Amino acid sequence: MATGAARMFFAALGLATLVVAGATASATAEPVQIKPSLLRLNAKLELPEGKTEADGVAILLHGTLSHHRQETIAALQQNLKARGIGTLAITLSLGIDDRQGPRACDVLHDYALAGVRRELILWLAWLGGHGAKSIDLIGFSRGGAEIASVVRELTPVRKVVLVAPAFTSSDDLAEAYQRSFGQPLGPRLEAARAAPLVQSTVDFLLCRQAPVLGATFLDGYRELPARLAAETGRPTLVVIAGKDEIVRDLGTRLPSDVPRVTIDGAGHFFPDLYGEDAADAIAKFLKE
Repeated sequence: MATGAARMFFAALGLATLVVAGATASATAEPVQIKPSLLRLNAKLELPEGKTEADGVAILLHGTLSHHRQETIAALQQNLKARGIGTLAITLSLGIDDRQGPRACDVLHDYALAGVRRELILWLAWLGGHGAKSIDLIGFSRGGAEIASVVRELTPVRKVVLVAPAFTSSDDLAEAYQRSFGQPLGPRLEAARAAPLVQSTVDFLLCRQAPVLGATFLDGYRELPARLAAETGRPTLVVIAGKDEIVRDLGTRLPSDVPRVTIDGAGHFFPDLYGEDAADAIAKFLKE
């Protein structure tokens, strides 16, 4: 992505209320906060020694109801930094102002995939305004599937990496809901479709008995099929955990033409040396 294009993209958003904490050109590890509207959004910028945003940055997106300081994301940031890759790990607001940790279950869930896309655009714009000449996207777990779903609409993106992306079919979703909560998903979906703007208390994602808007419930259980990995419109790499206990059989679900690398023996969260192996593959792909 050319610097001029990035800055035009930034200016087009008219972010007059942008606020930044830290993140100077010489920084190597800084918290970043922006306030484009009512909600403050948080992230952490990690740059290798001697590099700035102008050398290129990858945005890291977390998994379900998680945040940028979650162990897998934090380790990936450090491992990529050691391999010369600058990253901006972001925390989606999910409707919460200044969200710092896991998304609270007991606060009304009233967000959707459109919010993911909007906040990615804001961070792309922030990086563009700070001179980033190229921007990549790396998504972990549900974050990977969500990136695959929206990236075609994100013009200033060079490459995409999907780390153990949690692609799902309707059957997967129904099975997971039954296993997690001991009840069928179908009736809950029907009730949400009948009253999308009504709040109810239901089991939702990682939460038991949470207040959820009907439309948000539908969005949380929408299909994110594996074919999305072939439809990003960008060079894309899928990193598969060889012993993924959460996203099973990912390699057989992906379209055959999607480049992938398997980290043998790794569980879904890529602990310890498996995380370094994943970072090796990601850094190699981004530097090609």
